[in-house]
Amino acid sequence: MRSRYPIAPLAGLGLFLALAAVPFAARVGALQEIPGPLSAAHSAKPGDAECAKCHQAPGEISPAKCLACHTEIGSRIAAGTGFHRDKADDCAVCHAEHQGRKANIVPLDPADFDHSETGADLQGAHLRPKTCDACHTPAGSHPRSVGRSYLLKVPGCRGCHAPPHPGRQDECLACHHQNSWIVDRRPAED
Repeated sequence: MRSRYPIAPLAGLGLFLALAAVPFAARVGALQEIPGPLSAAHSAKPGDAECAKCHQAPGEISPAKCLACHTEIGSRIAAGTGFHRDKADDCAVCHAEHQGRKANIVPLDPADFDHSETGADLQGAHLRPKTCDACHTPAGSHPRSVGRSYLLKVPGCRGCHAPPHPGRQDECLACHHQNSWIVDRRPAED
């Protein structure tokens, strides 16, 4: 008995549709694999095309992989200090990549930034600097960066103040406060 629907034309149509979909599927796959060029800060990384250096799986980014390169920020998170001290869960929420070489992946507006979020509240005499460059690395001077580094040039009081007390360079706040450099209390003699 003969079938009402010949199988050869249906199989041929199915094969044609499958083959026609291959270039389209390949293009969609390529778009998923490489969503766009990296920012200048990340594009100079060795093995730029090695997605696994940053991604666990396509689209997945582990904060641990970010912190493997951004060790200064990782150290501050571990110590519970700095702006990122409580923001270690998902770096990509604030730092969106694959937006091109000139993308600003540090979306921070110094004009309305609340410095107390860093754990270092600017008070008294520290309110005087009018620019971020007074304490932070100037724009364009950070390696591989189109922007600036908001890490301190030199951490602590020594960045601006010469240590006048030998052996006590890291204990400034034991005697001094931010509103005045006048000594609040004298340290005990060793």
